[in-house]
Amino acid sequence: ICQAALPGLARCQPFFSEQTRKPGKTLMIVSSTTDYREAARRRLPPFLFHYIDGGAYAEYTLRRNVEDLSEVALRQRVLQKDMTNLELGIELFGEQLSMPLALAPVGLTGMYARRGEVQAARAADRKGVPFTMSSVSVCPIEEVVPAIQRPMWFQLYVLKDRGFMKNVLERAKAAGCST
Repeated sequence: ICQAALPGLARCQPFFSEQTRKPGKTLMIVSSTTDYREAARRRLPPFLFHYIDGGAYAEYTLRRNVEDLSEVALRQRVLQKDMTNLELGIELFGEQLSMPLALAPVGLTGMYARRGEVQAARAADRKGVPFTMSSVSVCPIEEVVPAIQRPMWFQLYVLKDRGFMKNVLERAKAAGCST
């Protein structure tokens, strides 16, 4: 979940690995978003967990989103039709996607898994959906783009340092980011 090069984090293990099983301990069964949150809380160093678990400022938007999403009830139904010819593909921004989904940007992904942005981009590429790279990624754009076949999207945080933003946008454009 972390880069061994970061001080104090070299002892971290992959999130869902047989290596993380301790003798006499039962593995947690993850079956809901709250279970994923708890598994992350148990495994991540506190500063990384709080980074991905928290929101901005007083966390009003985060709290409202959690409350609103808790009101959503999914109705499970057994598929009664032949789904062998189901087609989810769409065209979005001139790109053909295998389904109407994109991997959203997550800042500092490379701290959760070694070369995290490269791994996430490759996973998205294999599934035919876009990967969106954060402007606060650990891996440079120039490392991620050559690892995939399809165009990559890029998220820019607007900062006061206009020179930095201009440089990042130029690098994203030169690397072939399409959106």
